[in-house]
Amino acid sequence: MGRDFRRLFTGTAVSALGSEISELALPLLAILTFHATAEQVGVLRAAQFLPFLLCTLYAGVLVDRMRRRPLMVAADLGRFVVLGAVPLLGWAGLHRMEPLYVLVFLAGVGTVVHQLADQAYLPTLVDRDRLLTANGRIAAAQSGAELSGQGIGGLLVAWLTAPVAVAVDALSYLVSAFAVAGIRTPEPKPVRHHATPLRRELFEGLRHLAGSRLLRPLVGEAATYNVAYQVFSLGLLLWLARDLRLSPVVIGVVLGLAAAGALAGALTGARLSARYGFGRTMLVTMAIGNSAPLLLFAAPGGGTGVAVLVGAVFIVAGFGTALANVHNRSLRQSAVPDEIRGRVTAAYRLVSWGTLPLGSLAGGFLATELGAYGACLAGAAGIAAATLWVALSPIPRLRETPAYV
Repeated sequence: MGRDFRRLFTGTAVSALGSEISELALPLLAILTFHATAEQVGVLRAAQFLPFLLCTLYAGVLVDRMRRRPLMVAADLGRFVVLGAVPLLGWAGLHRMEPLYVLVFLAGVGTVVHQLADQAYLPTLVDRDRLLTANGRIAAAQSGAELSGQGIGGLLVAWLTAPVAVAVDALSYLVSAFAVAGIRTPEPKPVRHHATPLRRELFEGLRHLAGSRLLRPLVGEAATYNVAYQVFSLGLLLWLARDLRLSPVVIGVVLGLAAAGALAGALTGARLSARYGFGRTMLVTMAIGNSAPLLLFAAPGGGTGVAVLVGAVFIVAGFGTALANVHNRSLRQSAVPDEIRGRVTAAYRLVSWGTLPLGSLAGGFLATELGAYGACLAGAAGIAAATLWVALSPIPRLRETPAYV
């Protein structure tokens, strides 16, 4: 892949691992060091994700107006400074939640900018015929981080305290910044549209997304999947923990098997696509991943049998979903002109992630009305139905990743 891709890969892998560590360490820091209430921990989680709703479209314009590599470096350095200040609050005895909310929100802004710039920047380093392989390697690194990150975070919290675990996350962004800063491949100068009003640029990504025969089914599938998955995951957790009384350790191990399946799937995408065709591979692997939760309709009464079945479901779902997502990301990168890639990525993220609160509300309602197991099955059916967006689109007929269409 070349030296510069390896630098980008290193930065992505290290920062992903740090983020997974912090996913556990931040709420534990709030609970153990800041003595936060349950409501305050909920607000902290909201502060982490609020930038994805408030800043995504603006960040997409920024990514298209500026060179992407300096933006990624600046976002990494910003996250290093902001998260580095979090443990300092604890060590200084300033145990108020309000500064923590602000710091976590600012770190989320940096994450939004970095992720959009990262996806838009990769095609600059990798030829179109190697884009699928590159995305597969990046997805494998992210799956590895998911598989080990929270476990490492738990060990760091247990051995060295939560503030130290957050400090490790901050350092990961510094490592990422140095890795990306060392990339030497020239980046094309962004196309300037000085006369274009900001409002028009903000919504250009949404217009392109709505008008593309390849991107519309992708974002439809993602939005449907995210709503249904929130219902499924909420029902599943309530069913396993409250109704079946499985221990937190067993639940954590079982759900973590998804990352093991995802790691295997991310590493095999390019070979399968070359053999069976891009679109067909994407559809089949998506159908496998999205249909796996339906196996829970055959769940036994309880105990070890349920744990084994749920573990198998998550391995299969992780494998198929990771493979499909590698193809999804490659298609979105190759089927969009470079000058608006940041805005289209932002629009995609806004629509697909904007459904998460709706899914959470629906999950709570269905769990109340149908019971935990009923909500779990309703979510599983919705996840499977999401595949229809791609099955009924032109995507399955694609032999390879297209140029802009």
